[in-house]
Amino acid sequence: MLNFILQEREYNTQRTCGVWLVYIGALIILSALTGGELLIQPFLLGFGYFAGFVLILGLPFVNRKLAYGKNSKFQDSINNFSVVLNVVLCTACGLIIGFEDLRLLWCSIFIAVGIHFFGFYFSQGKRMVLLGILTVLNGVLGLILISIPFIIFALIDGLLKLLIGVKMMSKRKEAAIQEPDKNTPGLDL
Repeated sequence: MLNFILQEREYNTQRTCGVWLVYIGALIILSALTGGELLIQPFLLGFGYFAGFVLILGLPFVNRKLAYGKNSKFQDSINNFSVVLNVVLCTACGLIIGFEDLRLLWCSIFIAVGIHFFGFYFSQGKRMVLLGILTVLNGVLGLILISIPFIIFALIDGLLKLLIGVKMMSKRKEAAIQEPDKNTPGLDL
């Protein structure tokens, strides 16, 4: 039991994730600035997402250069689940909400993306929980504060990803060790 409590968790791919977040943050900002009536330019965002995915996450030499090691099978499984969850939630936003109210659609997508960030806690650490909370909050505020132009919320969304991405890119190899609870029976610490 003590081994389980003191289990070491490594976040080997934080720098790769940081590069991805910086890229996506910049892409969201550019897509919002060129979005016009669409609010966010979907073709620029879609093509840019695909190109970035292939170049940053798909090419093995990028991850080998940036990562300190490989994720565990558990981390990879949770990452894959989170990506699939994101695709399902974003697709549901489009199918259920439709394209009549673009502000509602894009803010809902911000919320969906924020939700999917929580799963990355296991492979990237606490910053992903913070990013998830702030992204969901930004999306909710975009739905509530309709007097504020949508572009403000899109720019905030992009900046959140940029800032946290830069912080993750500058991260040195780190392992988080869970401290045992001193109130756990049977542990004399």
